[in-house]
Amino acid sequence: MQDQPTNLPQTQPGGEPLKPFTQAVVERRATTSFLPDEVPEEALNAILRLGLQAPSGYNLQPWRFIVVRDEENRKRLQAVAYNQPKVGQAPVVVIAVGMKEEWKETADEVFRDGAERGAGDVNKYQEYMQGAVQFVSSMPPAVWVNRHTMIAFTTLMYAAEVYGFDTAPMEGFDAAGVKREFGLPEEAEVVALLAIGRAAPPDKVYPGRFPLERVVYSERYGEAWGGK
Repeated sequence: MQDQPTNLPQTQPGGEPLKPFTQAVVERRATTSFLPDEVPEEALNAILRLGLQAPSGYNLQPWRFIVVRDEENRKRLQAVAYNQPKVGQAPVVVIAVGMKEEWKETADEVFRDGAERGAGDVNKYQEYMQGAVQFVSSMPPAVWVNRHTMIAFTTLMYAAEVYGFDTAPMEGFDAAGVKREFGLPEEAEVVALLAIGRAAPPDKVYPGRFPLERVVYSERYGEAWGGK
């Protein structure tokens, strides 16, 4: 496996400073309409590389991503995504997929490499691996891969915002149609689509969020946050 990325672009494509993460979290909106402006290769690679730094259970990384840029392929994807215009408009659409079985084939590599890097005992990594595989296999596979793929998906979304691009996460699609059109194996779980590009004006209005006191509890459900 590769080392941590160290040569990521330190500015947005136009030379502007990268957007601070706190600002990216607050300003991100689900874009409804995109301009045709391309996402430069260097920026797209940086977004993808950051997305792959997301954590996963036991570092098993059960996600796979199909990057769709060709116009005809985006139109094919649009047809199996309830014909949402933004799928055809955005210059990049990422299909996020969770692999329900493939991670078992790479588990040995993950645990061995981690142990060789110091994250475990090289002489016992297979024992740890077997315990992890047994535990993960006890859960519904679709549920498990959805959980972890969405962590990487969200990381991709915020990485795009940091580099100055707008995104639209989508769960409206015909999963069987996506699998058929893009050659996905039977075990693949189509988790979400992420359109990446430049938002067409006007900017989307902030819809508001529940206050912290409404959704955060102290120690147990129903116990007010910040005091008894």
